[in-house]
Amino acid sequence: MSLCLCGSKAICAAVGENPREILRLVRESGLPAWKRGGRGLWRALPRDLEAWLLVQRDHHLGRGGSGE
Repeated sequence: MSLCLCGSKAICAAVGENPREILRLVRESGLPAWKRGGRGLWRALPRDLEAWLLVQRDHHLGRGGSGE
């Protein structure tokens, strides 16, 4: 088990997104990825990505407590 995914390709492959969209996903959709000190490789914890995917799923299926 990997403690941390590094790089936009690995992170986006894990969540089924285009690596070119990582900055937009972080800013607009709350993808839980970061750069240490704002520089270098993108990093993400697999458990955070899984939680994000569940929220995305529920949002797009109209589930959850958002009142939709």
